[in-house]
Amino acid sequence: MDNAIHLMGEHATTCADFSVRAQVKSTPTDPTDPLMGRVSLTAEGPNDDGNVCLQANGRVTSQVDQCRIDVLADGIVVDSGNTGNIGLRAGVAPCMQQVDLEGNGGSIVLENGQIEGSPKIEIGVDSITLSVGTNKITISATGITIEGIEVTVEGTASAEMKAPSVSVSASADATIKGTASTEVSSSGTMTVKGTASTEVSASGTMTLKGAMVMIN
Repeated sequence: MDNAIHLMGEHATTCADFSVRAQVKSTPTDPTDPLMGRVSLTAEGPNDDGNVCLQANGRVTSQVDQCRIDVLADGIVVDSGNTGNIGLRAGVAPCMQQVDLEGNGGSIVLENGQIEGSPKIEIGVDSITLSVGTNKITISATGITIEGIEVTVEGTASAEMKAPSVSVSASADATIKGTASTEVSSSGTMTVKGTASTEVSASGTMTLKGAMVMIN
């Protein structure tokens, strides 16, 4: 350090415009000299780390190239420029919570921890994915996909699934069960078919009814 000024007590400077600039105009010959300008504000005390306060009634701006942070009276604006990214971090790994925003039309990622399978929300260019472990829900312009080890759809009053074409399939077993009664109906033609064998049974009375009943 070339120069140092030590002042005791409290001091104040009042003026209409105040600027502090650190500038290196030429490459230094001494390797210990800084290659770029640097302004440091440090507050230290005997019992604590001290405080540095930047206060304004209008705006406080911190800017590096195109990236800037504006603290306004009515909010905070973080601008990363045309291609910059923004990252928010809280906590420490592997339980750190983070939000990453990729600039120039990239994705937005929210993660709650870095352990594999931690909850994650990813907003891409044309889709949104919510995932926990191997379970995930993907919403895109073409539809919604739900994948999970176990998937439960429950309605406290009723649940309805409706579409021009509905397909329910199981690679092993499929069960349709009603606690009171179960009705399977079609306004057109209904076909019940088993490629190996088909059994229709009832512990009580069974009724087969139709304008014409054919049993072959």
